[in-house]
Amino acid sequence: MVEAERWVWLSGSLLLAGAATQAAWRLWRWEKGRAWLDPLARSALFPLLLQTARFLYYVGFPFAALVWGRDAVVARLLGLQPLAALSVEAVPPADLAAHWADWAGDVGWAAGLGVAAGAVLAVGWWVVHRSTDGPAPAGADASPWTLLREAAFHEAHWSFYRNGPVVALGAYWGTWVGLGLVAVEAFVNPWWRADLQDVARTPAALVRAGLAVLSGVLYLQTTNLWLAVLVHWGVTWGLAAWARGLVKRAR
Repeated sequence: MVEAERWVWLSGSLLLAGAATQAAWRLWRWEKGRAWLDPLARSALFPLLLQTARFLYYVGFPFAALVWGRDAVVARLLGLQPLAALSVEAVPPADLAAHWADWAGDVGWAAGLGVAAGAVLAVGWWVVHRSTDGPAPAGADASPWTLLREAAFHEAHWSFYRNGPVVALGAYWGTWVGLGLVAVEAFVNPWWRADLQDVARTPAALVRAGLAVLSGVLYLQTTNLWLAVLVHWGVTWGLAAWARGLVKRAR
C-alpha cells in the first residue's frame, strides 16, 4: 500500500505539471484567451500569484507527500540532513564530532562538483554566446534572491522525483530514473520546448538541464538537500555574473 501511494504522488505531480503547462500554453496561444490573459500578466499582482502557485507545486507538493503520504516520501532520502548543533536533545561529543566530520566531507564534495560544473556550464554558455552573438541570456540580470528561490524550488522538486525510485531501485539507479522523470516533465512542457528555440532563453534552459544532472551526482555523493540548494545557487549566481560580463565586453 505504501509503495503504491508513493507512485501515486509521483504520478500526480507529473500529471499536474503536464496538464497545467499544456493548458496555459494553449490558452496563451488562443487569441481570445490571450485577450484576457494579457491584462492579468501585466498586473502588479501577477508575479505574486505566479510565484505562490510555483511554491505550492515545487515545495508544497513534496511537503504534503511527506506529511500526509504515509511514508510515500522518506525524509532521509530527500536529503534533509539534520544539524546536530541545532538539536534540542543533548548529543554526545563523539557523535557530534562524527556528524560534523560527515558534513565537512559533504561540503568538500559540494564545492568541488560545483566549481567543476560551473566551469563547464560557463564554457558552454560562452560557446553559445559566440555562435549566436545574440542578446544577453535570459536570467543574466536576475537578483541573488531570485536565484536562491529558483535553486530551492528546483532542488526540492528534483529530490522529490528521486525519492520513489531510490526507495525502489537503490540510490544509484533510482537517482537516474528520477532524473528521467524530470526529463519527461520537461519534454511534455511546451514552454520548455519553446525556450530551446529562443536564442535568449536557450542557455538558461540548457543550464537548468546541466544543474539537474549535477544535482543527481551531488545526491549520490552527499544525500544532502541543503548543500544541493547552496551549490545550485552559487553556480547560477556565478553564471549570471559571467553572462553579464560577456555582454559588457561584447559592447
